[in-house]
Amino acid sequence: MTDLNTAFIREQLADAPLFRNYTDDELEQILAYFELRLFEDNTIIFNEGDRGDYVCIVIDGTIEIRKESISSKQTVIAKFGRGSIVGEMAVIDQFPRSSAAHVTSNSKILILSSEKFDQLLEDLPHLGIIFLREIARILSQRLRRTSGRFSDIF
Repeated sequence: MTDLNTAFIREQLADAPLFRNYTDDELEQILAYFELRLFEDNTIIFNEGDRGDYVCIVIDGTIEIRKESISSKQTVIAKFGRGSIVGEMAVIDQFPRSSAAHVTSNSKILILSSEKFDQLLEDLPHLGIIFLREIARILSQRLRRTSGRFSDIF
């Protein structure tokens, strides 16, 4: 765990789709709800089946999303870098994780817990709605991409 340097975070996230619709002042307000964590290479952020109660935003580094097959083989299904959101379904449905997240290089990750997300929605609903709309847009894009890949199989 480390203190949030909002100027550094703002600079790193300037081009991140998730935060592009916030003014500098709004970004500073919303970042107050996040925690910055440092993860070393080859660290597991969460495992498939873990309780989903936070979302991650990559500030620096790389995360692989891995899914376990029926034969217990781990398959990398996605890789994410700076500005990407990982585990976003957790703040919406709080179901167990559908995949695992592994750090593949030393990383700085912003964490937004479900509790802090609920507090954000209560305290600053207009900023929370912007965040939710971006999550919905990202989920929609990922579902479209997955549907396209799935159709290629058949």
